Amino acid sequence: MSKSVSIYKKENIIIVNALSNAQSHPDLEALVSEQLLHLLCPDGKITASACEKIMNFNKKEKYVKGACDLSKIKIRPDDGRVYLIINRKPISSNSYVGLVDKLYTLFFDTEEVTLESYFEEWMTWRSEETSVSPKTIKENRFLWNSLMLNQPISKIPLKDLTTKGYIVYFRSITKGRQLTRKRFNDLKSILNGILYLAVENEIIERNCLHDINYKQFSYKSQVRNIQPYTEEERLRIIGHLGDDFYSLAIKLDFHLVLRIGELKGLRWDDISSDGCIFIQRFVNDKNVIIEDIKGHSDAGKRFMPLTPTAIKILEEVKKQNPDSEYIFIRNGQPLATVTFNRHLRKCCNELGIEYRSSHKLRFSTASIMYKNGLSDTELQKLLGHSTLNMTHWYLKNIVPNEETSAKFRAILG
Repeated sequence: MSKSVSIYKKENIIIVNALSNAQSHPDLEALVSEQLLHLLCPDGKITASACEKIMNFNKKEKYVKGACDLSKIKIRPDDGRVYLIINRKPISSNSYVGLVDKLYTLFFDTEEVTLESYFEEWMTWRSEETSVSPKTIKENRFLWNSLMLNQPISKIPLKDLTTKGYIVYFRSITKGRQLTRKRFNDLKSILNGILYLAVENEIIERNCLHDINYKQFSYKSQVRNIQPYTEEERLRIIGHLGDDFYSLAIKLDFHLVLRIGELKGLRWDDISSDGCIFIQRFVNDKNVIIEDIKGHSDAGKRFMPLTPTAIKILEEVKKQNPDSEYIFIRNGQPLATVTFNRHLRKCCNELGIEYRSSHKLRFSTASIMYKNGLSDTELQKLLGHSTLNMTHWYLKNIVPNEETSAKFRAILG
């Protein structure tokens, strides 16, 4: 019995050739649209229902492209059907549209979607639909590979996973205090992200991670030996630095409470007439200006007072960088963090002070202000923290051991 020839054989040949050549084919979109019209609008009428189906196909095609390489699609010479080999098994259809639908069902059928398969879709979604940095994407994948890859729980269909199933797994990875709380919370953020997307796409009805009491798990203690620069060290460093561009940047950073990326993103028009500067953007590790704040929280955008000394530093920077709209972007290039830290390290070595990197300047200024009477809630606003707990983490190590020892002896004798 002979095989029936696909009525879309001609279109299939052109589409397969276009995909295999990895080039934009001028007729590709039109041919797919034509097939959709044949399949969804046999009477030739474009209805609201047909438009919705076309949009649904476009969405499926996007997800399928993230799960497999459509440039590997082949066409059968005898019957004109298109097919793709997945796990040594050919998946075929009469048309490209039908093949995409089958592939979507294979990869994303709600009955078979697992944490493992949906992790990849979530990663694709984050890369294309959110402003998350490539660095964060890389860190998420590393953590996933360490804790979830090939684990039995990651292969169970999402619809079958229960609160108890997650609890059992969490107990297994925290047993014996194997993980720090931070590492566990990072994993929980990944799982929450996957499940939120699954709820949005109606794969599951709700995120059952909300039903878990996380106080039941035990975590590995995390050493937080982050000592800030002291008030004396800060003044010595400021006094020792010169008036070159990087020295001025370090001096100004000691008068503000900024991340290094926020310092790089400052513009002259961020300075207000009342002597404050508005923090509203940053430069990422790829030297790309991001018109938003790290963490993308409303609290991150904030005003910061400028001291008289800070204003004088800015006046000197203006002399050295008069033509740029950005304070620390000169000749189109932002400050280099490595050069910033190199200048700071050189200064510390010359003064015999233990070197701490650029991030510790933010930490140091915050701790000095707190020890001199600034409240934790005021400091939270300056740091741009969305929660007070984040600020309290900053304040854990602000009192040097020798100061604590002196108070201990004075009180107890």
